[in-house]
Amino acid sequence: MTSSSSSGTHLVSSDVSIGNGAVWTDTELGDGGELFVEDGGLAVNTLVDKGDLTVDTGGVASGVTVTGDWNENGYFEVDGGTITDLTVENQGWGIVNSGSINNVLVTDSGYIEIAALADNVTVSNGGGIEVDSTGVVRNLTVGPGGTFGIRPGEGGVIDSVTVASGGTINAADISSAGGVKIQNGGNIDFSGMAFQSDGSATLEGDPVLTLTEGSVSSSVSLNGDYSGEHFVLSDDGAGGTVATLEPDDGTPCFCRGTLIATERGETAVEDLAIGDRVRTASGALRPIRWIGHRSYSGPFVRRNKNVLPIVIRAGALGDGLPRRDLSVSPLHAMALEGVLIPAICLINGVSILQAESIDQVSYFHIELETHDVLLAEGAPSESFVDDDSRNMFHNAVEFNKLYPDAAPLPAVYCAPRIEEGPILEAIRTRLNAEAGIAPVSMSARSIEGYLDEVTRTVIRGWARTPQSENPLRLSIFDNGVAIGEVVADCPRPDVGADCGFCFVVPGGLTPHMRHVIEIAQADDPGTSRNVLGHTPWILDQQTISHRTIVRATVLASSTTMRGYIDNVSRDRVCGWIYDPSKPGESVAIQVAVNGTIVERSIANGRRPDVADVGAGPERCGFDLFFIPPLSPLTRQVIEVRNERTGALLGQPVVLEAANQFDSDLEEAVRRATGSVQDAKGYDQALSFLAAQMERLKQSHADHQSRRRQNDVQRERSRRGLALPENRAPRALVIDSRMPDACRDAGSCAILSHMTALRALGYDISFVAADEMGSASTQTMNNIEICAAPFYSSVEDLLRRQAHSFDLVYLHRQSIATRYLPLVRQYQSKARVIYALADLHHMRIARQAAIEERPELMAKARQVRDAEYAAARQADFVLTHSTVEAAILRRDVPGVEVHVVPWEVPVRKRTPSFDARQGVLFLGNFSHAPNVDAAFWLAEEIMPVVWRQRPDIQCVISGADMPERVSQLAAPGVEVIGPVFDCGVLFDKARLSIAPLRFGAGVKGKILDSLGAGVPCVMTPIAAEGTELPRDFTDATGETAEALAALIVNLHDDSTTHARLVRAGRRFIRERHDHARIIDALGRIAGDTRVKRQAG
Repeated sequence: MTSSSSSGTHLVSSDVSIGNGAVWTDTELGDGGELFVEDGGLAVNTLVDKGDLTVDTGGVASGVTVTGDWNENGYFEVDGGTITDLTVENQGWGIVNSGSINNVLVTDSGYIEIAALADNVTVSNGGGIEVDSTGVVRNLTVGPGGTFGIRPGEGGVIDSVTVASGGTINAADISSAGGVKIQNGGNIDFSGMAFQSDGSATLEGDPVLTLTEGSVSSSVSLNGDYSGEHFVLSDDGAGGTVATLEPDDGTPCFCRGTLIATERGETAVEDLAIGDRVRTASGALRPIRWIGHRSYSGPFVRRNKNVLPIVIRAGALGDGLPRRDLSVSPLHAMALEGVLIPAICLINGVSILQAESIDQVSYFHIELETHDVLLAEGAPSESFVDDDSRNMFHNAVEFNKLYPDAAPLPAVYCAPRIEEGPILEAIRTRLNAEAGIAPVSMSARSIEGYLDEVTRTVIRGWARTPQSENPLRLSIFDNGVAIGEVVADCPRPDVGADCGFCFVVPGGLTPHMRHVIEIAQADDPGTSRNVLGHTPWILDQQTISHRTIVRATVLASSTTMRGYIDNVSRDRVCGWIYDPSKPGESVAIQVAVNGTIVERSIANGRRPDVADVGAGPERCGFDLFFIPPLSPLTRQVIEVRNERTGALLGQPVVLEAANQFDSDLEEAVRRATGSVQDAKGYDQALSFLAAQMERLKQSHADHQSRRRQNDVQRERSRRGLALPENRAPRALVIDSRMPDACRDAGSCAILSHMTALRALGYDISFVAADEMGSASTQTMNNIEICAAPFYSSVEDLLRRQAHSFDLVYLHRQSIATRYLPLVRQYQSKARVIYALADLHHMRIARQAAIEERPELMAKARQVRDAEYAAARQADFVLTHSTVEAAILRRDVPGVEVHVVPWEVPVRKRTPSFDARQGVLFLGNFSHAPNVDAAFWLAEEIMPVVWRQRPDIQCVISGADMPERVSQLAAPGVEVIGPVFDCGVLFDKARLSIAPLRFGAGVKGKILDSLGAGVPCVMTPIAAEGTELPRDFTDATGETAEALAALIVNLHDDSTTHARLVRAGRRFIRERHDHARIIDALGRIAGDTRVKRQAG
C-alpha cells in the first residue's frame, strides 16, 4: 500500500510505502508491519517493534527505535537512504547496504551489519556491529559489553574509536582502526596471549602499549595521553589476557593471608567463598556477596605509592589490635572512633608503614549486600563498596555473570570517610602517643644506603654513615623480629666504598606467610630505629598448594610425640612424626591394618613445611603405599605407631566398606575376574556377572522411568498420606539414527520437535534403533539417550520401561512399521505420533516416471500401503507439508493429521550482495532426488547459464556423497563433501538452487537458504507443500532453460534479490519460529494429556 503524508500515532501491521514528499510521524511497526520509505519520503519518530523498516535511495528516517525478540523479529534495512538518531535494542537488528546512518546507539543485544557509512556510533550492554568490506564507521564508542568487528580478509574501515569504562576492544582490531583511545576502565583483549600471573604491561613513546607474558610480547599503538594511568592484566576467561586501564590510585583491599572473622572462626581471606558468613564489628553474621581479587608483580608496583601495601603492626591501633601485623592496600579504611580512615593516612613510619618494594602482591576484598565493618586480624576494617572501582579487580566480569540484573547504584558508606582535617589529626596523635612512637624523619637519619634485593634466601644492599668510614653493623628484621646481623663491608664500586652487605637467611623465609623485611643500625635502641632507605621490603605470602588431598587429619595423642596423619586411602598413608625426647633420631614406625602390622619404616622423609613453622625437624615425614591396595569390600582400621614406645599417632583412621561403585571397587572386581583359571570358575564368574548385569540394567531402567518413586507415591496417595506429585509427562522418540543437523532436514525436524516437547514440559528419552552401540557415546542437551550397554534394542527398552511413557513419537515409516505394534504391547497408556519425513511412496512414484523405471511403481504401491497402515494405527499423524496432509486426509479418512513445521533460525550476520558470488546446491546424497538434481544442475542447467555468464560459479555440497557425484567437479563446478556449518557456504553464495525433478515433502535446503538470507531458485516439486509467499513465483522454474534464466537474473538484479531476501526471512520468522512449533505440537501433546485425565 502506498500512502500520502499522515500525522498522529499509527500502528502498522501490514505493508506501507511512503515517498514523493510524503511525511509520516509517530509510527509503530508491530509484528508483520512493514514500512518502506522511498525516494522523497520522510518518516519521523518510528518505533519498529518486531516489524520491518526499509529506507531506500532518497528516503529519510529520523528518530528510529528498533526492538525485536529472539525469533529475529524487529529489523531495519538501509538501501541508499539515510537514518539519523537510531537506537537498536532488545534483539532488534539491521543491515546498512548503502546510504548512511548517524547518531546511533546499539545496546541490549541489538546488532547492525554495516556495508556503507555509519557515523557517531555507540555500542554497549550486549550491542554489536560488524563491518563489511565496503563499510565505514566513524567516531565509534565501545561501552560496557559492547562488541564490534571487521570481517576477516575484508576491507572495512573503522576510524576513531573510544573504548569507555567496561568496554573491550580486541588487540587484533586496533591496527584496523584509525586511532584508538582507551578511557579509565576500558579493556584491550589480547586473545592470542595466555595469561600469566607474572605478566607485565608497559606504556612508552607515542604511546605504545607492550604486553609481556613469559617470553611472548605484543605491542599496540594507542591515541591519547596516559600519564598517571597504567594497565593491569587479567585472564579474559577464554585463554587470553585482558589489559585494563586504571588510574594510578588504589582500591581498598586485604593482602593474602589476612585472617577474617567468620561464623566458623578466623579464615584467611583467600580461602573465603561467596555465601560464607563473616562476622561484622557489630557482632552480626552476614553472607559474602562477592570477593574481588587482583595481583601485581614487583616491577609493576615499584615506587607506586598508590599500590604498595601498608603494614599495620600488631597493637598499633590500640587495645592490642590488630592481633597480628595487618597488611592492606593504601586506600583501605580502618574503622576508628566512628569514622573510616584510609590506611595511608595513618602512616607514621614505625608502627604503621608502607612497603618500599615488594616481590609481588595479591589483594582481596569482600563485598556484602551493603557496606559494613569487618574484623581483620581482630581490627575493625571496611568491606568493599563499589565506588566505580569494581573494574580494578581482575575478576570483575564474574560479578556481572553472577548478578546480570544488578543495577549500578551510588556508593553508600556505613560511616564517614575521613582523609584530612582535625578528626584525623586527633586520631593520629592519640595512636602515636599511646604507642610511645617518636618517628625518625629521613632528614634526621644518620645512615644512608639502599636495599637492592630480597629473596627467600638472600638479602642484599649497601649502607654507610657519612660521618664515618667504619663499616656499619646492621640488624635484619622480619615482621619486627631480629633474625640476624650483618656487617656492610663488601666492595660496592657503584657507590664508591666497601659498604655492601649480603645476608643469607638461615633456613630461608617460608612462602606460607608474609615477610616485612627492614634493615636498621644494629646499636639503635628502642622503637625509633635508624632504618635503611628503601625499606620495608615485603615478600608476599604465596598460594599454598597442599601436598595431598586430606581425607583424615589426626593429631598425635601422645604427649611424647608430635605429628599428623595427613592422608589415608586404600593404597596409601602419609604424614609426619617427631619424638622431642630423641631430637637427633628419626622415629621408626609401624602401620597396622585391622590389628595386623603390614608396614614398617623410618620417618625421615623431607617435610620443610613442618620445619618452617618450628613443629619439628625437616626430616620427619613418611609416605607408604599398600601393595596390593586394601580391599574396598571390608571395613579397614589403620593405625600408625612409634615402634620403640608403641605410642599411637593420633586416633585410628577408619575406612568404611565401599557402598558405591568407585575406582577401588572396580580394581577389586578386576583382580577377582583376573584370578579365574578353570572352567568351573569361568561358569561361576560369568553366571554371577550376567545376573548382576541384568539386575543393573533393570535397575537403571527403573531409575530412568521413576518406577519406584511413582509406585510409592501412588500407594501413599491411596492411603491418604500425600497428594499426588505433579510429575512431568514422559515422551519417547524413536528414529533409525542419531540426529545430525548437518546431515539432513529430517534431523533438524526431530531435534526441533524434541526441543518443543521439552518446552511443553515433557521429559524426553531418545533411542536410535540402528545405532544402539555408537549412540551410547553421544549426548544431547536435556535429552536422555537410551543405548548400549543398558539396552540392546528398542524392544528391550520398551519392555524394561513398560507402561512408563505418556507419548511415543515414531519418526519415518520404516520405524513406525517395525515398532508400532511393540509400542502398543509395552506402552499401552501412551499416545502414539507417527511423524512423516515425507510420503516416501510419492517420491518413488515420481522417480519411476522421471527415470522411466516401471519396476519402481510396484515398490511405490508397497510403501504406500505400509505408510497408510502405520497412519491408521497411530493416534496422530504428523507431516510438514500441507499438500501431503491433504492427501492423507483424502486417502486415509478418519486419521487425525497435523501439519507441524520445524524451527529454522534466521541468520543475522550475512554478507552484502556485492560480497557474494555464485550459486549453491546443498543436499543429502543418500536420497535419490538429490543425486538426480546434482547431475541435472551440472550437466544441463549450468551450461545454459554459462552461455550468458561464464563467470557464475556453482558449488555442490552435502553429506553421504557418492563417488559419481564427486566426479562432477569441473571448471565452474566445485564439489565438496559435508560441512559442519552450512553458514560458511551460504555466506559465499549469492543464491541457492533446489533443482529437484522428483521427491516429496518440505525441502530443508530451501528453508535453510531463506533463513540464511540467500534467495533460492527452485522447481515446483521442490516448492511443493511449503506455502512460500507469492514473491517466489519469480524464483520458480520447471525446465533447465527456465532455471538458468532465473539464476542469471537473480544473480545480477540486486533489487529483486533484496526483495526475495526480505520475503524469505519474513516467511521463516512467521512460519518456522520456536513459538509456532510449540503451539502446533502443543495441540497434540495437549490432547494427549486431556484425554488421559478424562479417561
